Amino acid sequence: MSELGGFGATQSALLRLLLRNKSGLTVDQIAKGLGVTRTAVNQHLAVLERDGYVLKTKIIATGGRPSRAFTLSEKGLHLFPKNYEGFSLQMLTTLMETLGDDQTETILKQLGREMGKDLGTNLKDKPLPQRVEAITETLKTLGYDAHLPKTPEKNPSISAYNCVYHKLARTKPEICNLDLALLEEASGAVVDHAACMAKGDNACRFSFTEKKN
Repeated sequence: MSELGGFGATQSALLRLLLRNKSGLTVDQIAKGLGVTRTAVNQHLAVLERDGYVLKTKIIATGGRPSRAFTLSEKGLHLFPKNYEGFSLQMLTTLMETLGDDQTETILKQLGREMGKDLGTNLKDKPLPQRVEAITETLKTLGYDAHLPKTPEKNPSISAYNCVYHKLARTKPEICNLDLALLEEASGAVVDHAACMAKGDNACRFSFTEKKN
Protein backbone atom coordinates (compact mmCIF):
# COMPACT_ATOMS: atom_id res chain seq x y z
CA MET A 1 0.00 0.00 0.00
CA SER A 2 1.42 3.41 -0.98
CA GLU A 3 2.62 5.87 1.61
CA LEU A 4 0.89 9.19 2.19
CA GLY A 5 2.96 12.22 1.32
CA GLY A 6 5.17 13.26 4.25
CA PHE A 7 4.47 10.11 6.28
CA GLY A 8 6.37 6.86 6.71
CA ALA A 9 4.93 3.41 6.05
CA THR A 10 3.69 2.76 9.61
CA GLN A 11 2.09 6.19 10.06
CA SER A 12 0.45 5.92 6.63
CA ALA A 13 -0.96 2.52 7.54
CA LEU A 14 -2.16 3.85 10.91
CA LEU A 15 -3.95 6.78 9.27
CA ARG A 16 -5.60 4.48 6.73
CA LEU A 17 -6.69 2.14 9.51
CA LEU A 18 -8.40 5.03 11.30
CA LEU A 19 -9.95 6.15 8.00
CA ARG A 20 -11.62 2.72 7.73
CA ASN A 21 -12.74 2.76 11.36
CA LYS A 22 -14.29 6.19 11.80
CA SER A 23 -15.89 5.36 15.15
CA GLY A 24 -12.40 5.10 16.65
CA LEU A 25 -9.85 2.47 17.67
CA THR A 26 -7.92 1.88 20.88
CA VAL A 27 -4.15 1.55 21.02
CA ASP A 28 -4.50 -2.24 21.35
CA GLN A 29 -6.79 -2.41 18.33
CA ILE A 30 -4.42 -0.30 16.26
CA ALA A 31 -1.43 -2.39 17.32
CA LYS A 32 -3.27 -5.58 16.33
CA GLY A 33 -4.36 -4.10 13.02
CA LEU A 34 -0.84 -2.98 12.13
CA GLY A 35 1.06 -5.88 13.66
CA VAL A 36 3.28 -3.62 15.76
CA THR A 37 3.78 -3.05 19.48
CA ARG A 38 1.66 -0.82 21.71
CA THR A 39 4.79 1.25 22.38
CA ALA A 40 5.25 1.91 18.66
CA VAL A 41 1.58 2.84 18.29
CA ASN A 42 1.74 5.25 21.22
CA GLN A 43 4.83 6.91 19.77
CA HIS A 44 3.19 7.41 16.38
CA LEU A 45 -0.10 8.59 17.91
CA ALA A 46 1.75 11.14 20.04
CA VAL A 47 3.28 12.69 16.92
CA LEU A 48 0.06 12.54 14.88
CA GLU A 49 -1.99 14.02 17.72
CA ARG A 50 0.57 16.78 18.27
CA ASP A 51 0.40 17.69 14.57
CA GLY A 52 -3.40 17.66 14.57
CA TYR A 53 -4.05 14.57 12.42
CA VAL A 54 -5.70 12.41 15.08
CA LEU A 55 -7.91 13.09 18.09
CA LYS A 56 -8.62 11.31 21.35
CA THR A 57 -12.27 10.40 21.50
CA LYS A 58 -14.64 8.38 23.69
CA ILE A 59 -13.70 5.72 26.21
CA ILE A 60 -14.28 2.19 24.90
CA ALA A 61 -15.03 -0.75 27.18
CA THR A 62 -12.87 -3.60 25.93
CA GLY A 63 -13.60 -6.26 28.55
CA GLY A 64 -10.70 -5.15 30.70
CA ARG A 65 -9.70 -1.64 31.68
CA PRO A 66 -11.63 0.97 29.62
CA SER A 67 -9.42 2.45 26.92
CA ARG A 68 -9.36 5.77 25.10
CA ALA A 69 -10.05 5.58 21.37
CA PHE A 70 -8.47 7.61 18.58
CA THR A 71 -10.03 8.94 15.38
CA LEU A 72 -8.91 11.03 12.43
CA SER A 73 -9.38 14.77 12.80
CA GLU A 74 -10.71 16.91 9.95
CA LYS A 75 -7.10 17.68 9.08
CA GLY A 76 -6.40 13.95 8.99
CA LEU A 77 -9.37 13.27 6.74
CA HIS A 78 -8.12 15.86 4.27
CA LEU A 79 -4.91 13.89 3.79
CA PHE A 80 -6.85 11.52 1.56
CA PRO A 81 -7.47 12.70 -1.99
CA LYS A 82 -10.92 13.74 -3.14
CA ASN A 83 -11.69 14.37 -6.80
CA TYR A 84 -13.54 17.63 -6.19
CA GLU A 85 -11.87 19.26 -9.20
CA GLY A 86 -12.89 16.51 -11.61
CA PHE A 87 -16.52 16.56 -10.50
CA SER A 88 -16.66 20.36 -10.47
CA LEU A 89 -15.20 20.66 -13.95
CA GLN A 90 -17.62 18.10 -15.33
CA MET A 91 -20.60 19.84 -13.72
CA LEU A 92 -19.54 23.25 -15.00
CA THR A 93 -18.90 21.92 -18.50
CA THR A 94 -22.35 20.31 -18.57
CA LEU A 95 -23.93 23.49 -17.22
CA MET A 96 -22.35 25.60 -19.95
CA GLU A 97 -23.31 23.17 -22.69
CA THR A 98 -26.91 22.96 -21.46
CA LEU A 99 -27.63 26.62 -20.69
CA GLY A 100 -25.36 28.39 -23.12
CA ASP A 101 -22.65 30.94 -22.45
CA ASP A 102 -24.82 33.96 -21.58
CA GLN A 103 -27.04 32.23 -19.03
CA THR A 104 -24.09 30.39 -17.53
CA GLU A 105 -22.21 33.67 -17.15
CA THR A 106 -25.19 35.14 -15.28
CA ILE A 107 -25.30 32.15 -12.93
CA LEU A 108 -21.55 32.25 -12.31
CA LYS A 109 -21.69 35.93 -11.40
CA GLN A 110 -24.59 35.28 -9.04
CA LEU A 111 -22.72 32.39 -7.42
CA GLY A 112 -19.61 34.53 -7.00
CA ARG A 113 -21.60 37.33 -5.38
CA GLU A 114 -23.21 34.88 -2.96
CA MET A 115 -19.79 33.46 -2.05
CA GLY A 116 -18.39 36.92 -1.35
CA LYS A 117 -21.41 38.42 0.41
CA ASP A 118 -20.65 37.47 4.02
CA LEU A 119 -16.99 38.43 3.72
CA GLY A 120 -17.95 41.76 2.16
CA THR A 121 -20.33 42.52 5.01
CA ASN A 122 -17.60 41.88 7.57
CA LEU A 123 -15.04 44.00 5.71
CA LYS A 124 -17.11 46.96 4.48
CA ASP A 125 -15.89 49.39 7.16
CA LYS A 126 -12.20 48.61 6.67
CA PRO A 127 -9.80 50.48 4.35
CA LEU A 128 -9.38 48.88 0.92
CA PRO A 129 -5.82 47.54 1.57
CA GLN A 130 -7.06 45.71 4.68
CA ARG A 131 -10.03 44.32 2.76
CA VAL A 132 -7.73 43.00 0.04
CA GLU A 133 -5.41 41.45 2.63
CA ALA A 134 -8.32 39.62 4.27
CA ILE A 135 -9.60 38.45 0.88
CA THR A 136 -6.15 37.06 0.09
CA GLU A 137 -6.27 34.89 3.21
CA THR A 138 -9.76 33.69 2.30
CA LEU A 139 -8.62 32.73 -1.20
CA LYS A 140 -5.89 30.58 0.34
CA THR A 141 -8.53 28.59 2.24
CA LEU A 142 -10.31 28.02 -1.09
CA GLY A 143 -7.21 26.43 -2.61
CA TYR A 144 -5.60 29.43 -4.31
CA ASP A 145 -1.88 30.15 -4.01
CA ALA A 146 -2.71 33.82 -3.47
CA HIS A 147 -0.22 36.53 -2.50
CA LEU A 148 -0.04 40.28 -2.02
CA PRO A 149 2.79 42.19 -3.76
CA LYS A 150 5.89 42.64 -1.62
CA THR A 151 5.96 46.39 -2.27
CA PRO A 152 2.89 48.59 -1.78
CA GLU A 153 1.04 49.67 -4.92
CA LYS A 154 -1.27 52.59 -5.62
CA ASN A 155 -4.09 50.13 -6.19
CA PRO A 156 -3.98 46.97 -4.03
CA SER A 157 -3.72 43.75 -5.98
CA ILE A 158 -3.70 39.99 -5.50
CA SER A 159 -1.66 37.52 -7.54
CA ALA A 160 -2.82 33.90 -7.68
CA TYR A 161 -0.28 31.44 -9.05
CA ASN A 162 -2.74 28.61 -9.55
CA CYS A 163 -6.27 28.50 -10.92
CA VAL A 164 -8.85 26.13 -9.49
CA TYR A 165 -10.48 25.88 -12.93
CA HIS A 166 -7.40 26.35 -15.11
CA LYS A 167 -8.18 23.51 -17.54
CA LEU A 168 -11.73 24.71 -18.08
CA ALA A 169 -10.77 28.40 -18.22
CA ARG A 170 -8.58 27.80 -21.27
CA THR A 171 -11.63 26.90 -23.33
CA LYS A 172 -14.37 28.63 -21.32
CA PRO A 173 -12.89 31.94 -20.07
CA GLU A 174 -16.31 33.04 -18.77
CA ILE A 175 -15.61 30.85 -15.73
CA CYS A 176 -13.40 33.72 -14.52
CA ASN A 177 -16.60 35.71 -13.91
CA LEU A 178 -17.16 33.66 -10.77
CA ASP A 179 -13.85 34.83 -9.27
CA LEU A 180 -14.39 38.42 -10.38
CA ALA A 181 -17.88 38.58 -8.90
CA LEU A 182 -16.63 37.06 -5.64
CA LEU A 183 -13.78 39.57 -5.40
CA GLU A 184 -16.00 42.54 -6.24
CA GLU A 185 -18.66 41.54 -3.70
CA ALA A 186 -16.10 40.85 -0.97
CA SER A 187 -14.07 44.01 -1.57
CA GLY A 188 -16.81 46.46 -2.49
CA ALA A 189 -14.37 47.72 -5.12
CA VAL A 190 -13.92 47.69 -8.88
CA VAL A 191 -11.78 44.68 -9.83
CA ASP A 192 -9.59 44.59 -12.93
CA HIS A 193 -8.46 41.15 -14.14
CA ALA A 194 -5.05 42.49 -15.10
CA ALA A 195 -3.44 39.11 -15.93
CA CYS A 196 -4.80 35.63 -16.55
CA MET A 197 -3.01 32.27 -16.66
CA ALA A 198 -5.60 30.94 -19.09
CA LYS A 199 -4.31 33.56 -21.53
CA GLY A 200 -0.69 32.59 -21.00
CA ASP A 201 0.28 34.90 -18.14
CA ASN A 202 2.44 33.62 -15.27
CA ALA A 203 -0.29 34.30 -12.69
CA CYS A 204 -3.81 35.62 -12.39
CA ARG A 205 -3.60 39.20 -11.12
CA PHE A 206 -6.54 41.16 -9.76
CA SER A 207 -6.22 44.91 -9.17
CA PHE A 208 -8.68 46.72 -6.85
CA THR A 209 -9.86 50.32 -7.19
CA GLU A 210 -12.17 52.00 -4.69
CA LYS A 211 -15.57 52.79 -6.20
CA LYS A 212 -16.36 56.46 -6.73
CA ASN A 213 -19.26 57.82 -4.75
